[in-house]
Order: sequence, then structure tokens, then C-alpha cells
Amino acid sequence: MSEQTDQTGDKPSNDRPDEVLAGVAADAWQAFNAMETTKRRHFEQLEVLENRKKNYNIEPSEKDRALLAGLLRDHDEQVARFSEASLSLKQRDASAHLALFGYIALISSEAEKRRTTH
Repeated sequence: MSEQTDQTGDKPSNDRPDEVLAGVAADAWQAFNAMETTKRRHFEQLEVLENRKKNYNIEPSEKDRALLAGLLRDHDEQVARFSEASLSLKQRDASAHLALFGYIALISSEAEKRRTTH
């Protein structure tokens, strides 16, 4: 890899491991992104239904509940896909697995900093 190192010789913690994400960890990285997308879809739909109930006392329709259940199934499938891909990566290349999860931790931490509570 042609990544710069810090003064201790380690890769800076805020570096995106480009070669790992595009190479050996690509399947796990794509699975992670799919998992995040399906999680967001499910939570957005759940929030819409909760707000309708809270603000207008409108119960979810059968169609609403079916959509929510389908979105949760989508997410569950992507969680399983990510789990399988990350386990496979760990078995093939432990350092790439570590780099992937280091990057996931970094972006998750930064996203958490941006979240606001209501």
C-alpha cells in the first residue's frame, strides 16, 4: 500500500484504506454500505409511522405495516450478508479486516458526532 504514515510509523487513523476497500475487502465494504442503507430505510419508515401516530393519532395501515416488515427483512438479510463477508475477510486477511473495521469505527464515530437529539 502506498499510504502515508505518521511520526510513529503507523497509518494515520483518519486515512481511508482505499486499496483495502477497493480490493480484498470490497465485498464486505459493499455489504456494510447495503446494511447501512437498509437500516436507514427501515428507521425512516418507522419514524414516519410513529410521527403520524403521535401527531395525528393515525394508526399504520396494513400496507404500512407490510412495508415496514419488508424493510426490516431487507435489513436482516443485509446484516447476514455483511456478517458472512466480514468473517470471510477476517479468515483471508486479518489486517484488511482490521483496516475495514477501523474505518467503519471512524465513520461511525464521526456520524455520531453529527447526530442531534430532539
